[in-house]
Amino acid sequence: MLGIKLIHTDDCIILSQAHYVESVLALYGMGECKPMMTPMVPNSHLEEGTQEECSQFDALNINYRSVIGSLNYLSVATRPNISFAVSSLSQFLEKPGICHWNAFLHVLRYLRGTVAYGLHYATDRDGGLCDYSDADWGNCRQTRRSITGFVISFNHCLVVWKTCKQSSVSLSTAEAEYKALTDLSAEVLWLRQFAKELSLCDLNGPITVFEDNQGCINTANSDSNSNTRRMKHVDIQLHFIREVIRSGLIKVMYIPSERMLADFMTKSVGKPVLRKCLDALNILSMRARGDVDDQCSSA
Repeated sequence: MLGIKLIHTDDCIILSQAHYVESVLALYGMGECKPMMTPMVPNSHLEEGTQEECSQFDALNINYRSVIGSLNYLSVATRPNISFAVSSLSQFLEKPGICHWNAFLHVLRYLRGTVAYGLHYATDRDGGLCDYSDADWGNCRQTRRSITGFVISFNHCLVVWKTCKQSSVSLSTAEAEYKALTDLSAEVLWLRQFAKELSLCDLNGPITVFEDNQGCINTANSDSNSNTRRMKHVDIQLHFIREVIRSGLIKVMYIPSERMLADFMTKSVGKPVLRKCLDALNILSMRARGDVDDQCSSA
């Protein structure tokens, strides 16, 4: 793929876009900028710019769509750690303000400090498919729609990820989580069939999906309609999840929020949470491996 470097070592395969990151930084004059620890200010929310902020951005004469496009390619190819930031910035394509430009520069500062990061796929790991589903209820300040985020790992290495604003307002945290679980389950069913056709792993049993909301889990695993009255307006999603569970294709299990590896896909988290998720999903710096660093410099 364009701009993606495939690196083979004795014990892993690495996908990296270090050179592409460097080119984006150079394009916007951020090659020597001060690095940031996170893609966004922790616990921050982007909002619509004021008339003055939009005028200030217009004066820069910058193509905002092109700006976001340069990051979007990174976020979907090898850098899930900026997916939430890019998704947030893309909400303002029609009317960007100087506040959104500054948020974009913050992402570049984060990329400056993580140029050497890439997706690591170890050849000696065994763990099958493992999935984490999460949602941040009412995250969008303009619409109060929630954010869906999920990650799918194979042998503890990230293979699929997604962050997006949900298409409708959720009336509860459990409902937002259920919508995210529906999106993840549909992806898992496709990936399960794909992995089976390639004989990648034993998929005779159900695939585990981890969820940190007990209300969502109880609703998914229940055979009764008495506890789903508050979610009857999403009954198609409700019955879809229950059907795939009864079919033995997936099983939904509880995991504490502090162990939720999709957390960084739904909100602007701090460095400790981000670091925990990236380490667990093998999104690592190549500079920790001298042999890989040598190969990169000679490319």
